[in-house]
Amino acid sequence: MGFGLLFIGYSFAYLMSFNAYGYVFRIIGCAVMLSALSRLSAFEKRFKETNIVCAVLCAIASAESILSVALELGISLPWQGSTVENTAFIIFIVASVVYHVFLYRAVYKIASDVGIKDIKERSLRYAIFAAIEIPLAILYEVFRRSGLEVARYLLLAVFLLYYLVVALNLSLFYSCYKNICEEGDEEAPRKKSRIPFLNTLFEVSDKREKEIFEKTKSYAENRIRTENEAKKHKKKGKKRK
Repeated sequence: MGFGLLFIGYSFAYLMSFNAYGYVFRIIGCAVMLSALSRLSAFEKRFKETNIVCAVLCAIASAESILSVALELGISLPWQGSTVENTAFIIFIVASVVYHVFLYRAVYKIASDVGIKDIKERSLRYAIFAAIEIPLAILYEVFRRSGLEVARYLLLAVFLLYYLVVALNLSLFYSCYKNICEEGDEEAPRKKSRIPFLNTLFEVSDKREKEIFEKTKSYAENRIRTENEAKKHKKKGKKRK
């Protein structure tokens, strides 16, 4: 349906991109998310709007990649330099805020349409976590420019909150992948991934979910049986009177 691709693309763009070659991961992640959102657009129109914002992200990531590669290879380009490269990254982060707003809206809407209350509520909660990060980042920049010592601790808080938000979003997309499917695919077996680790992870998750389902089912059946027996005894007692 597209949520699996969204999970992978988001991982590349926002989790694996904090390294020396982060611009490569960002452009790959944005391209994969673009493909995922194109598929999801067929089921919810809000994903079309999200797709447009993602296309802007992809363009920014492409520009950042060209500047970074040119800088490393020593190729002279107009407006070239580390300052411009850093500015491109900051623009990417700002555009990411807008992207997340549209993404949460789309997930909320599709979860509402299929009646999955848990995913709907989580999309709202995670949006709040993401929103808290913005004033924290602004405060850090203000304190850093003022030369205050507290800026170091704020930077740590910003990074910790960033990774928390990324982890929460990945769990949200995985829940969408697991619980939201096309009509007629409800009983279809899970498609095998080309990544063995993911297959192992999904098998363990499916096994655990099956065990929980069986326990819940058994508990519910026993409770219904007990209640029915209690009602029968109550009726018998009334008849005797």
